[in-house]
Amino acid sequence: MLARVVAGISAGHRDITPSTTLNILGESSASCLRAFNIIKTFFSTHINTSCPPAGQPTATTHPELLDPHELTPGIPASEYRARRNRLGQLLPPGGAAILPAAATTYMSGVIPWPYRQDPDFFYLTGLTQHGLAVLTAPGAGSSQDVRYTLFIDAPNTNRERWDGATVSREAAREVFGADEVFWMHEMPRKLQDLAKTTVPILYDTDRVGAYHHSALGIALRPALELPGRVAPLRPLLHSMRLIKSPAEAAMMRTSAAVASAAVRHCMAVTTPGTTEYGLAAAFEYGIKSAGAQRLAYPTVVAGGPDACTIHYGRNDKVLAGGQLVLMDAGAEFWGYVSDVTRTWPVGGAFSGPQRDVYAIVLEAHQRCLAACRPGSSIRELHALCVDILSEGLRELRLLPGASLAEIRSSLYREFFWHSLGHYLGLDTHDTHLVGHDRRLSEGMVITIEPGLYIPDLPQYGALRGIGVRIEDDVLVTAAGCRVLSDQAPVAVREVEELAGSAAAAQGTGSAGLMPQPPRSKVTPHRLFAQESLGLTAPAAAAAAAVAVADPSGARRQEVVKVLG
Repeated sequence: MLARVVAGISAGHRDITPSTTLNILGESSASCLRAFNIIKTFFSTHINTSCPPAGQPTATTHPELLDPHELTPGIPASEYRARRNRLGQLLPPGGAAILPAAATTYMSGVIPWPYRQDPDFFYLTGLTQHGLAVLTAPGAGSSQDVRYTLFIDAPNTNRERWDGATVSREAAREVFGADEVFWMHEMPRKLQDLAKTTVPILYDTDRVGAYHHSALGIALRPALELPGRVAPLRPLLHSMRLIKSPAEAAMMRTSAAVASAAVRHCMAVTTPGTTEYGLAAAFEYGIKSAGAQRLAYPTVVAGGPDACTIHYGRNDKVLAGGQLVLMDAGAEFWGYVSDVTRTWPVGGAFSGPQRDVYAIVLEAHQRCLAACRPGSSIRELHALCVDILSEGLRELRLLPGASLAEIRSSLYREFFWHSLGHYLGLDTHDTHLVGHDRRLSEGMVITIEPGLYIPDLPQYGALRGIGVRIEDDVLVTAAGCRVLSDQAPVAVREVEELAGSAAAAQGTGSAGLMPQPPRSKVTPHRLFAQESLGLTAPAAAAAAAVAVADPSGARRQEVVKVLG
């Protein structure tokens, strides 16, 4: 293979990129990228091996993060291409799907929020920057691939001084696989021409946060004014994103493990006097030190009665001994998000009433995990959860005089008013167009999050103000399900042993020290890519049906150590 490259260099090839390596070798893209990296190592003094600017990490610029065949961490370029072709099969023959990237949002004046890509655009392109994708399906009876046209921003030296280089036209072709590349200023004319044809168009007019949304609306106006000419694209993409590939499942596992390991750390350092904002900061430090780009959503750290506020976000109080603290937090790891909740005693031991409420929620959590399998649905799991919580409410005597049937019918909503779970993926509430009656199938990821929230009112006596929720991220496998967020315990004894254990071991004198950022030779997604999640191997799937509880302490410690 390398001999052919050397022959190519002798024939005059001096600018060697992954694309030119492909032309010389005629091999698979993975083989070419491996060869390219070898060439870069040994022949860099004789040839130009610099890749065109991609505006984001690539296997060439970040070999510690991406393997040669990957377009984004953990996801191969071939998978993005397969997604586009699958969408092309769902489009009308010759139809065009138009999908813009997310626009930059601003916190104040010219100060931007950190950029987060539109998940649908990311799912099809792998780009984490501005752009517009147009996918054109082949005609009826054709076996050709979908045609991928990408519009990108033209080079702008002044802008690059502030924001850095963005994807180049060469990288759009060579790295991201576009068939045609145009500058963004060419977009209005190109789309106007498309809108004037009879080609069916799929485009979501309600993407108001999209890049150049107003210009898109104007360019497509000839088609938008004709009834039935433009149909929504989002329903097709949500149906595709609902089922995770093995590579996506590994990324979901990474995100959930990183988040639950950080929650475990927060449990271990909690003592009376710990602040809510301090735990929120510790969680964010933990996930970002492990490679996550951002929080999946604003972290909830709610002590005492504030745990009864689902989206409590102030995080401004000091935790007191005898309280419970509820943490609801998640990580976004290269697009894939997690959503984890744990509740634990600040002083290290549950009181009798706290233990009673926690035990009911834990039973609902465990029984719903056991019932989560292909063929069930979030709606059915929610009904099971309501039955268990209703029986618990009767045992707690919170609704004196009410029958079990009355509690199940509606009265339970005074103490549990959210759904048992939701779909999870590139968004926290992922693929929201898919209903909860949809039958679960292998490859889906959902949350299971039962809870009980006792209002802080005198009539509830010793139970007043107790809020408990336990939430895990769950991958549906052929044989049942697999808990992905298993680094933080849920069993009563394990929770009590863990709560405050790190602070007790280290003493109070070290509480104010900022730990050094961890250094790991193995990035987290590499670790979990080696783990069998039960999606392909029958034996692993059978084992996953049993593995709905926490893993052994030894395995958990191994993961926590690797994540720092």
